[in-house]
Amino acid sequence: MKLFKDVSLVACVAEFVGMTLFVIIGCGSAMGIQGSGSTGGSGGDEESTAGETTSMIPGWVLMVALVFGLSITTLAYTIGHYSGGQMNCAVTLGLVLTGNCGLMQGIFNFGSQMMGSVCGAAILCAIFPPELDMTKSLGSNSVGPKWHWWNAVIGEMMGTFLLVFVVLQTACNPKSAMNRSQACIAIGLAVFMAHCVLIPIDGCSINPTRSFGPALMSLTRLEAPKVAEPTATLVGEPLAATVGAATEPKIHDDDDVPAFWHSKWVFWVGPLLGACLAAAVYELMLKLDAAAEPAKEMAAEPEAADGLPRILGNKGGNKNLGQKESTSAMSSEESTSAKSSEVV
Repeated sequence: MKLFKDVSLVACVAEFVGMTLFVIIGCGSAMGIQGSGSTGGSGGDEESTAGETTSMIPGWVLMVALVFGLSITTLAYTIGHYSGGQMNCAVTLGLVLTGNCGLMQGIFNFGSQMMGSVCGAAILCAIFPPELDMTKSLGSNSVGPKWHWWNAVIGEMMGTFLLVFVVLQTACNPKSAMNRSQACIAIGLAVFMAHCVLIPIDGCSINPTRSFGPALMSLTRLEAPKVAEPTATLVGEPLAATVGAATEPKIHDDDDVPAFWHSKWVFWVGPLLGACLAAAVYELMLKLDAAAEPAKEMAAEPEAADGLPRILGNKGGNKNLGQKESTSAMSSEESTSAKSSEVV
């Protein structure tokens, strides 16, 4: 029981609620509007789930990226005072590695995030019928057919590095304490920027727990009817869509799993590597900064001893100025004594 003594249950509840809302809002924004997959220029054919959350349409990319970024900002402000507003196991890992979150608390937060992701995806199933899900997979991430797996791994690693590095520097670094209230804004902007880059490649995850729930719940819809791609109509007329026979998402030749599940490892390996790299760089910068502090103090000692203002460009203080003043003082004393002797 001693191991669970330092675990905050309210933080776990906050992570569960935050992740549930994040999946509903973020993935829901992609599911409800046509513009991804085969209609977005970067996905496969109409029956494939490979790259169905990818898009090369600027408006669609901007909309989804903004929703994800603003959702993180809003929810981080909402639950940050309970759990820090992590809502991402990669962020949790970075905080644990840098000592900003306890190991047991991190494990419990991870479990809460996973359950929240599944819960959010289940609610999306109730909101969007299979024939109205434009991503065909509850917004699950998958590598677009025009990209290699290593393109996505490197992209996910660097996108997560950006996110975790921003979190550590704005929300944890002691030197950013004065700007702590704006940390959530910077974190949301980091999420927005990463999505702008990665949505055309793999739909952008940078969050393994967010990707897990929709992928898991999508397995329950493999035999569900799929919607035909809506056709353009006159303004004011409803979109024409016909529900075809039950179809199964495209299966890779080398494995008997759906396309959106086949590349799921990419969205774990990439983000976790990025989080570890961000934590390592953060710790290195802290050590370099700490090593530079004694040198700064030693450089400040001559200035304190002189008690004189430092002249621009003179690193050693105004020693010359002090010497000149002492020389002029001695000269004035000698001239005064000489005048006194003449008078005598």
